[in-house]
Amino acid sequence: MSPKLSSRGLEEKRTLWIVLAIVLLFAPLFRAGNRPLPLMILELAALVLLALFWIQWKKQRPISVAETAMVGGILLIPLLQLIPLPPQFWAEFLPGRAFYADGIRHALGEQFFSEHWRPLALIPSYGEAAWLALLPPVAVFLATRSLSSQQLQRLIYLFLAMATFQAVLGLIQYGAGPESIFRLGNQHYRDSAVGMYVSRNHLAGLLEMALPLALALLMATVGQSSQLAYQRGGWRQRLLAWGNRRGNRSMLYAAIALVILLGIIFTRSRAGILLAMVGLFLSFLAFAGKIGNRKTYGTVGVLVFAGSILAIEIGLAPVFNRFAALDEPMQEGRWGIFSGTLGAIGEFFPVGSGSGSFAAVFQRFQPADFVGGFVHRAHNDYLEWLLVGGLPVAVLIIAGLLLYFWQWFKVWRGNHDSSFSFIQIGAGIGLLLLLLHTLVDFNLHIPANAIFFAFLLGIFFHPPKARERRRQKETVLSVAEAMPLKLREIPPENQVNPFAG
Repeated sequence: MSPKLSSRGLEEKRTLWIVLAIVLLFAPLFRAGNRPLPLMILELAALVLLALFWIQWKKQRPISVAETAMVGGILLIPLLQLIPLPPQFWAEFLPGRAFYADGIRHALGEQFFSEHWRPLALIPSYGEAAWLALLPPVAVFLATRSLSSQQLQRLIYLFLAMATFQAVLGLIQYGAGPESIFRLGNQHYRDSAVGMYVSRNHLAGLLEMALPLALALLMATVGQSSQLAYQRGGWRQRLLAWGNRRGNRSMLYAAIALVILLGIIFTRSRAGILLAMVGLFLSFLAFAGKIGNRKTYGTVGVLVFAGSILAIEIGLAPVFNRFAALDEPMQEGRWGIFSGTLGAIGEFFPVGSGSGSFAAVFQRFQPADFVGGFVHRAHNDYLEWLLVGGLPVAVLIIAGLLLYFWQWFKVWRGNHDSSFSFIQIGAGIGLLLLLLHTLVDFNLHIPANAIFFAFLLGIFFHPPKARERRRQKETVLSVAEAMPLKLREIPPENQVNPFAG
């Protein structure tokens, strides 16, 4: 490997980092990407990321076989649904199509029906759009898996800065009232914090992913500061540790976590507040062992941390109960949507109705007593995926969840001495919170949140630092072998000793 090729590889990774940073910053700016123009820009940026990833893929294969299979399944299923099928087979052998076949025959005639092949997807153009919308999160995941842990840690700082900005904007919106210019023209949820999102639940989805990461960095920094103080000995040194650079960073991360938590509260999202409480509890379980070892603050540290988490949980409980009472009518409407979606799943299983077709299909199954108007999402991503994707998507969901929990085993078994290992644990908790939130909402159908979810997923599945260092060492050795040291020749005039007799 020549020096020119080595420097080119570093430049490619730097370019990949820059494009990924731009995507992460751009994603929430315009209604969280949930509008045609910003979504198209994200899709174009995804093509750039995929091209850069392909260059990396040819050199070192950064993802495992299982991850490759999952990504391939996610991209392949919607495309297979677009393959044209004979009309008779489509109508008679695909569940749920007979109703639509009768409608086509009645409206356009038997000849028209018999002459045109149709894909499995009921609305092919919607299927194509749904497939294109998958490109940004898939590209972000692949790009994240291609970068080093140092590069990813800088992106985490960027992600937390963006989440903090959204939380602060939401707090300003809540305090300034429904007519404030800070609402940026959003006419929905005028009594809640929404940031640059349309829905308060989707802002809560972003913030609940960011909260465990802020706590992870806080715990990692506290552990490093207190470990250094322990080595020096004495409580005076431990208190002075909070005045150094690491202590200042600890206070910064604590402030970020507090702002994000307040942002979740003032979204007034019941699921968001409940999952923030779950996230705090899980973070305590994950990090208590680390801050409780004898090199930090021992038992006192565990008690203080546990007391702080318990106090926050107790304070959030009445807030949650109050907003739960306000949201009761909306919750009843969700149960009606779930019931209709389950009926539609039974109609189209095991092949599904086709990607992007939920809103059009659900009208047939909408309960007669439902008064919530037009329903464009199932408010449960799992049910919606089962409706549009059928059995193949069910297998993909189960395989993905098993892979996620297996990765927990790898992360937990790894070395917890580095900040990045804390970040991976925080990312895993943030992923779990959004996976739970999507039981009652459609966060993963919002482009920005799907991108952030994929970003955290790439961090969570990043190889342990020991394996990464080994891979970097092998790269350095291969470069060294390809570039043997050349001995510089001594000029003839310098080969004579001037002090010799």
